[in-house]
Amino acid sequence: MDENKPRLIVLPLQPGQNEPYDGIGLGVHFLLGNIVAAHPAFKEFWFGWRIKKIFLEKNRLAAYCRGEDPLLDITTLGKEQKIRYWLHGRVQQHRNEMKISLVLTDSRGESEDQTAELILDPADHLIRFHKAFLAWLDACGFPAPVAQPAATIWPEKTTISSLDLLGQDLETYYLRSSWGDDGLLDPELSDPGLSDSGLFDPAVSTAPSSYLAHDLKGWVLYKNKRYKAADESFRSAININATGIGAMSGRMWCAVYTNDKESAYKWATAKADIRGESREGARAGVDKRMKKAWAQTG
Repeated sequence: MDENKPRLIVLPLQPGQNEPYDGIGLGVHFLLGNIVAAHPAFKEFWFGWRIKKIFLEKNRLAAYCRGEDPLLDITTLGKEQKIRYWLHGRVQQHRNEMKISLVLTDSRGESEDQTAELILDPADHLIRFHKAFLAWLDACGFPAPVAQPAATIWPEKTTISSLDLLGQDLETYYLRSSWGDDGLLDPELSDPGLSDSGLFDPAVSTAPSSYLAHDLKGWVLYKNKRYKAADESFRSAININATGIGAMSGRMWCAVYTNDKESAYKWATAKADIRGESREGARAGVDKRMKKAWAQTG
């Protein structure tokens, strides 16, 4: 059962020693988060769900992303947040590629830190990086079923500069959706918003075939309650990566808030199939979400 699986959270990757800050670390963090979320060894879990409980102030998140903050107390946070595994690391320019140094920490201390150095090369649409990362997880004791890796590998057609833009947009998304941003919030929104969603367009326009860029834009629109436009962005993302569970979740939530139960069922069960989970449980989850959503709006 999913409840018995451990949680793994992917922290933003920091710049390498003496490297200036850019958005690439956050862009790679988003990529890794999407891979791990589809991995059946772990309970589905996203960094965005716990940002404010890990970084109590937004300046702490910004400082961490820039490598200016001390390392987090993962042992204490792991116990408090019930997150067993923490993936963190650094990125460093290496010719026209990026060297990605990763550390997998068991917050219970039952196993030693596992480390890896991987090369990320946009020339092959990040396929080699995907495969090397999954092979490393396998070596760490988290193998995927034989048929499952196809669900976590897709051709991410991007560039280093596009990953930089994506990561900078992602940081803005995290900060605004978690803490808001004076002067940029839409006063009609009940939640912290991202009203200037046009600011997030360059990541898509510079990498129009990037799953990650379309997925992030979908979540920006969703946070603005522009559910039709968000669904279109998520649809574009799924056209690129048919097994992208982040975008599937987005389509499910858009359907929940537009009262389209059959569509919500469709995307919830599609995601369950990829993660090897119960379709009945997925449908029951939709029923609960719709009941809660319409109780709030009605």
